Amino acid sequence: MKKNIEMIKWKLCEGYFSIIGTNLKDEITFDELIFVSKVSGKDAEKIISKNSKDYNFIFLRILISKLDTQTLNEFKIDINEDTVSNTYEKILEGLTLRFESFLPYRQSFKILSQRSNVKAQNFLRLLEKNCSFVSNLLDIVEGRQNQTRKALKSIALNIVFLKAVNIFLTEKGNSLDSTIRFLDKDLRDFEDLGQMLGIIKN
Repeated sequence: MKKNIEMIKWKLCEGYFSIIGTNLKDEITFDELIFVSKVSGKDAEKIISKNSKDYNFIFLRILISKLDTQTLNEFKIDINEDTVSNTYEKILEGLTLRFESFLPYRQSFKILSQRSNVKAQNFLRLLEKNCSFVSNLLDIVEGRQNQTRKALKSIALNIVFLKAVNIFLTEKGNSLDSTIRFLDKDLRDFEDLGQMLGIIKN
């Protein structure tokens, strides 16, 4: 039953972002959503209200949760036997993979953030997913560590990532060049400060 509910959630989520990306609008009716998603109205009502047109919060949580799980699994595989890269390089790779997973949905993210008049960094913070992703990323990169150091690194990495979201939303097409350059610079600055304070070690 739970597996079936998760499948319905994902089909509705895919349908929702398909409509936004194709029609460049963020107000979507229930009937429109179930038609595109190929989900019955009865099944859809287990997940969402039939009378609502504002589904963005629900489906953003579903989308980012799924993308983050996939990204972290891919990241684990990528660095499993990596004995060469330092902490900075691994973190940059993890954040880059995350932006790559967001890329197919960039146009939709732009539309949703414009409508709600929410700055990009707050847009993802509302989903309470960024802190979780960064914490899991640090666990993969560094394993068990001092919780105070981890908390400080998490705060700094959250700031870096959320600032990079602004760049991500301004880039055109399938390019991530400016976003990655910004990440690289800010992470370098963070790494230098972290090493000076003894928070980061190569």
